[in-house]
Amino acid sequence: MSKSAITKGGSNNWPQATAKRAQPGVPSGRDKGVRDKGVRVKSSAAKSSATPAQVYDQLRLRIATRTYPPGTRLSETDLAAEFGLSRTPVRQALQLLAADGLVSIKNGVGVTVTDLDRTEIDQAYHLRCELAAMIGSNSPRPLDPAQMAEIESVRRGVMALLKQSGRPALDEFSELCERFHNVVNHVIGSRMLRNFIEILYHQTDRFWFGWMERADIRVEVTHFLHEIEETQRALEIEDYQAVGYIRRNHITMMLARMAQVREAEAAQA
Repeated sequence: MSKSAITKGGSNNWPQATAKRAQPGVPSGRDKGVRDKGVRVKSSAAKSSATPAQVYDQLRLRIATRTYPPGTRLSETDLAAEFGLSRTPVRQALQLLAADGLVSIKNGVGVTVTDLDRTEIDQAYHLRCELAAMIGSNSPRPLDPAQMAEIESVRRGVMALLKQSGRPALDEFSELCERFHNVVNHVIGSRMLRNFIEILYHQTDRFWFGWMERADIRVEVTHFLHEIEETQRALEIEDYQAVGYIRRNHITMMLARMAQVREAEAAQA
């Protein structure tokens, strides 16, 4: 990328995002399963039948949206009570988050939501661009008809979002982005490459939400529509190299837009 859209103006200069993607049967909110500065916050949520995968997804979302900001301590016991599970599957979900670098687990300290400094943020986005360009050269696989239909479903959802009056809903936009990301990742034949891309995607999630809070979200949704349609055309002719370059180019262009906003804000300060 030609500009560092991340490091200008400070590393964590992001407002707390408020968007939340609710999942059926999974409660959400900052007052559940959290220890703020070591103080236990009682959960009033009824027990649910959430699976370990849902616990992982929901906690990851809360970290992404900064419902759990960096430094928040998570209680295994409280989370188990919230989700209606034993501590074992909750511990497994937390270990997955730790493998993604989203929390740290230390004896005597517990589980703490991590943060990235300026250099790490910049590196994460740079690596996402580099790895995206490798998608077409690491045993790419064609998508099946159901997966192609899912991409079309996402495209129609984005079209519907753009037809909404006023500011498009961030929670709907983020869900569509994740669906698209997940289905296109099926192209990646290399398990190791796919895992690295997933980890970096989740690492940068929380900064993406912060950016959306200050960006012209309608412009961002429009750019996302272009990415979907370009990817569809590449997939239709099985040009997997193009699929990777399309993703890389759209990440780079988003970073350039972020840099422009920060430069404009700095000039007005």
